[in-house]
Amino acid sequence: MKNAFLTIIIFSAFIMFTTCVNMIYDVQYIRVGSGQGPRNPAYTVISSMNELNQYTRNFNRGSHWLTEYENAISKYSDSYFRDNFLLIVLLEENSGSNRHKVERVDKNGDIIIERLIPEIGTSDMATWSIIIELNNNLKLDKYNIILK
Repeated sequence: MKNAFLTIIIFSAFIMFTTCVNMIYDVQYIRVGSGQGPRNPAYTVISSMNELNQYTRNFNRGSHWLTEYENAISKYSDSYFRDNFLLIVLLEENSGSNRHKVERVDKNGDIIIERLIPEIGTSDMATWSIIIELNNNLKLDKYNIILK
């Protein structure tokens, strides 16, 4: 009886752990413009180098921010996309002082992003590209961006 109860406890803890695990490998936060982004956060799923190159071509607005973005994506290759994908969130802030922290991407597709807003900020607009690295096990048809 004790063994069965212990097995149930361990199995329950395992299920809770695996559903709450943050499957994000790395996140890059790149300022890519001055208020040229979408009014509401948008995301793009990138599953191959071809898709990343196309996204970058469409993204290029002649901005001086492009160099930092290109440096950030230079680490990806075809081999990366065999087991992983990128979730790129593009959002606009009313202050260049505002920052972000991706807390998690859960199995329901919720992308939880904390907005880090200082007490005193600047009055410049800022567009941010948040590049989230994820394993293909978390690839879904739809995601929801939740800003906190």
